[in-house]
Amino acid sequence: TLLPTMTMTFGNDNNSGGGGDKGGGGMSRAAKKRLKKKQKAQQQQEQRQQLKKKTKRKSGSSGSGNSEDAGFDGSNEEEERRERKRAKKQAKKKKTKANAEDGEKMSLLESDGDQDDDDQQQPFDDMEQDDEDMRIAEVSRGELDYLESQGVKVTKKKKKKKRGKIESGHKDDDDSDSDSDGGSSDRDDDIDATGTTEEEREEKEILLSLAQNLTPSQVLFPGTDVDGDADEDTSEEDGAMMDPRRILQDLTSTSRARVLFESLLAPSGLTADEFYRTYWEKKPLLIAKSKVSFATENDNGGGGAKAASQNHKTRLDNILSKKDIESMLAKCSLRYGRELNVTRYADAGDGSRTKRRITLDLPPKRVKKKAGKSSGQGGGDLQPVVADPKDVWSNFSSGCTVRLLCPHLHSDSVHSLLSTLELEFGCMVGSNAYLTPGGDSQGFAPHFDDIEAFILQLEGRKRWRVYPPPNKAETLPRLSSRDYTEENIEGTAPVIDTILEPGDILYMPRGWIHHAHTPPSRGGGSQGEGDHSLHLTASAMQQWAWADLLDIIMPEALEAATASETSTSLREGLPRNFVNYMGAMYDTSNDDDAPEGLKQAGAKRDDMDEDEYEELVRQRKMKRMQDKFCEEANKRIMRVCKEAMQMVNAGCDQIGKRFLSDRQPPALTPNEAVLTNEHREENGGKIWPNTMCRLARPGIARLVLEDDKAVLYHCADNSRVFHGTPLSPLEFEVDDAPALEMLLTTTEPHWICVKDLIHGDIEDKMEIAQSLYDEGILAILQTDRPDRTVQTG
Repeated sequence: TLLPTMTMTFGNDNNSGGGGDKGGGGMSRAAKKRLKKKQKAQQQQEQRQQLKKKTKRKSGSSGSGNSEDAGFDGSNEEEERRERKRAKKQAKKKKTKANAEDGEKMSLLESDGDQDDDDQQQPFDDMEQDDEDMRIAEVSRGELDYLESQGVKVTKKKKKKKRGKIESGHKDDDDSDSDSDGGSSDRDDDIDATGTTEEEREEKEILLSLAQNLTPSQVLFPGTDVDGDADEDTSEEDGAMMDPRRILQDLTSTSRARVLFESLLAPSGLTADEFYRTYWEKKPLLIAKSKVSFATENDNGGGGAKAASQNHKTRLDNILSKKDIESMLAKCSLRYGRELNVTRYADAGDGSRTKRRITLDLPPKRVKKKAGKSSGQGGGDLQPVVADPKDVWSNFSSGCTVRLLCPHLHSDSVHSLLSTLELEFGCMVGSNAYLTPGGDSQGFAPHFDDIEAFILQLEGRKRWRVYPPPNKAETLPRLSSRDYTEENIEGTAPVIDTILEPGDILYMPRGWIHHAHTPPSRGGGSQGEGDHSLHLTASAMQQWAWADLLDIIMPEALEAATASETSTSLREGLPRNFVNYMGAMYDTSNDDDAPEGLKQAGAKRDDMDEDEYEELVRQRKMKRMQDKFCEEANKRIMRVCKEAMQMVNAGCDQIGKRFLSDRQPPALTPNEAVLTNEHREENGGKIWPNTMCRLARPGIARLVLEDDKAVLYHCADNSRVFHGTPLSPLEFEVDDAPALEMLLTTTEPHWICVKDLIHGDIEDKMEIAQSLYDEGILAILQTDRPDRTVQTG
């Protein structure tokens, strides 16, 4: 934010606020010298006037002097009074004119004299009123401080900030000037209690309107008419939004991610901010048409018409279907334990009638090594078995659930969903898909997870029951639970007991126990018959807690503090024999069996026998040693904590690298991909000095300093399989870091020109940008004819 322009009006103290020609630059030394000279001349003038008045009073009281002199003095005094009035009116006119011309500037008015005192309003008879005596000049903060130090009284006026939005009613210049003195601007009035500006509120309203008019599939693929009929009612209801998908294509990727998330939340009537504030990591939420969400009493979907209900059922279409799973099994060689599980929740068969989860995956097989290679006992490596589609569907028909462990590996729509949600959540987002046959089938035992789970019901129906965490220690757990039995949760009332239907979503925080099964077949058939259920679980926040960040920082902080060159405190030996007074067995802080003499600290020696007194002395001595030990331990712990505070940024870099390693490769939209190296022929594929650049998508790369090198990590080469491809960082010299930082922090809708990067040579700037473009993480745009005056490579 630029500082407001400041202006300075120079003139005599008795004519402050006068006009004059406008000066251009700052206040020079000559101007300061003239100001001092003028102040000195004014003081001399005032002394002469005071001396003249004293002389008149003396002559009037004594009656001396001739009549001509007396008459002359009286007429001269009257003439001077009229002259003062004329000068005052003229100065007021000049001040009004100056304010009208310079209403948006900050006036610094020199006004030491009292303008209302006629006796003090004397003109400078012996000084010329020219540009040197009175002018308006723009001054710096330093010059302002100088003027104030010289006793010049100043009045500051803030420049009124112009709003980007044009308002219907405009105030004239005088009103603007008067409003600027109030101390509050229009921009301040536009900021609400949450710190949100009017412009930000308008943007949120637009994104929310898009989310309410588009299905999640339409948000993911705005250029594809996935459901043309669904938009007819939308266009009629909201004429202002003629083509929401066209608007969506012009949004940034982060705004599009917000639209996607709010489109998932749309039936609940919640905005993303309301969801994060009320439900995120706190309690579950049912998002269903014409159903009540958890902890609310209002209808969150509305009765709706038949068409609206149908739109709700189809709003999650085209993400994943049973036909897609059939195609994957037939064509993609899914392996047990890697991409596929087959399970059921049934009687364990041990006579206890206790249901347990039973996994029907085929065990890995040992593959023999090639001839000529030595092999140990048993020989070969264990390899997962590729699932036979016939076996999978046979188990499915008998009531087993088919779980896809990595559906996004073979589904572009699921991959795009996860990649976009990663922009919204700022952490890795994974997924599993669960296909369960109808007829009261269940695949998994009651349990809780270590993820924020979003259950997207895609096909069929499934009954879900959700229970609160068992205790505070298992709220927001870092690990998933063991399988519970029905006896474990017996007597606990579920907070949610509902049947999810297509289009419904269930959100559950970490630690909330849940289990689900398909309802009995509508036709009364046996298990495995009737409607199947397919849902997709999108998971977030796994191992993404403060504890995970401290797991990185604290060990490194301890190592750094121990290796300190300025202190040896952490390397000093422990006190001799400290094990004889430290530990749980010596802790008497909560010991009710402590000697009576220790409890009665004020007891007198005469009131105790010899044994009690000796025990009291021993306990007090031990307490002093314990306190001393804890004091020394606390000093060293604080030293480590102080070191850890200096390593927060380094720890964030480490967990940021982990995020890049864990996350999905970016699922670029056609508008994004056309600017990257995937379309070299269309965008030229060559970096020039006047090429415009920016990061292909926010957050896909990170710059860290390691071993005196600038190392750039990115996820452009990631596999859709978790850790399927290791990171391949780019190494640069430390001198390249400023240019790299500028490229990585320039994201849509902004661009930066290669020649404007911070670096010594234009050739180096071009080579840095070219390497990022070749890696697939830089988007380029050539708006002008390429500047071929500089060549590289």
